[in-house]
Amino acid sequence: MANSSSFSAINLKTPVGIIYLQSSPDGLRRCAFPGSTEMLAAEDLFAAYPNTSLLKAAVEQLGEYFSGARHSFSIPLNLRGLPPFQTRVLLACAAIPWGQVSTYAQLAAAVGSPGASRAVGSSLARNPLPLFIPCHRVIGSDGALHGFAAPDGIRTKAWLLRHEGLRLENGKIKPQTGGNP
Repeated sequence: MANSSSFSAINLKTPVGIIYLQSSPDGLRRCAFPGSTEMLAAEDLFAAYPNTSLLKAAVEQLGEYFSGARHSFSIPLNLRGLPPFQTRVLLACAAIPWGQVSTYAQLAAAVGSPGASRAVGSSLARNPLPLFIPCHRVIGSDGALHGFAAPDGIRTKAWLLRHEGLRLENGKIKPQTGGNP
């Protein structure tokens, strides 16, 4: 893990709970929900030099996202050190637009690995930058919502999808009728 001089971090209160952001000289490297079942390393839990321009921009863009004014992020992301397959999955996921969803199978096909839905799900479960890489926009082939690494998991995923204008019914995305969501 990086030492305190190589990254900056901050905790941010949002409508979906506390979010921990960590940046490096190469870009945003972490966005996590500290209250989730995922455990952060002790050195990740402090705020070291929280006033960097990258963290300020990330906080501002998250605020705009939660107010509905921003539909995509323009923060440089640091995905160094991740396995190549996971990196391809995360980059494909990052391309899913606001208010739209993709299935695990569609994402597997998009990265050239049709039939690798479970591997896609595993890669997304280890997404180091949820929200910035919108894994909440990936659903099951039947329209059902599956895991999300936040304290309230599926409820948080549902909140984010509703925030983006999607309709849910009985834990599934409800097909839109005409026009955009």
